[in-house]
Amino acid sequence: MWGEKMEISNISIKNDGYVYCKSSFYSAQDSLSDHSCYSFSRGINKLIGEIDSGNWAVSYLLSMYKHRPEDFVLFEQPIVAVNNKLISLNELSEFSCYMDKIDPLFSADNSVKEHIKQGLDHSKLNCSYDDIKNLFYIDSERFERPLKGVGNEIFKAMAAIGFSYKKEVFCFPWLSNSRFESYHENITGLLQILENLGKTVIIPVGISPPKT
Repeated sequence: MWGEKMEISNISIKNDGYVYCKSSFYSAQDSLSDHSCYSFSRGINKLIGEIDSGNWAVSYLLSMYKHRPEDFVLFEQPIVAVNNKLISLNELSEFSCYMDKIDPLFSADNSVKEHIKQGLDHSKLNCSYDDIKNLFYIDSERFERPLKGVGNEIFKAMAAIGFSYKKEVFCFPWLSNSRFESYHENITGLLQILENLGKTVIIPVGISPPKT
């Protein structure tokens, strides 16, 4: 039903430099070390660490390098492989999206429905906007609103838009553990949906506080 797609089984990336990461919630200077090689597989890749632990940097690099080159100070050419074959970050960016309104995919002040219509026109996926609304369990009223008006369904709405454009890699901004928990099933349920669809999800999350 969903049409052809690029099958991504695994991604690896190695780079050295500084990344000025930004989201609707936070901003931070993060860094990548040439001693670290990140590997991601299809499904949910939850990276636990502080805001400047390198986890946000790699998520931001895989999704925003093409759109915001001014946010990157890299000391070498990124080495990226998809399914064990070398690929450029610009090529990969055709299949990735950054789950924040800073991504140009979400920048227009259209309703979620209008965004998805445009995505389907672009991708020619064999489904309707109602199919996608139901697939991601988006409230009908919020479906007619712009992203700034969907409240805690923001990640579901952005994922639905990304899906309509045939995105395969969904890169989240860093979220504190308390913020991650505050979204409840609006984020945990979404992660399960994306995993069931065979997508690759990269989500950096802060360290849980110690139990007392």
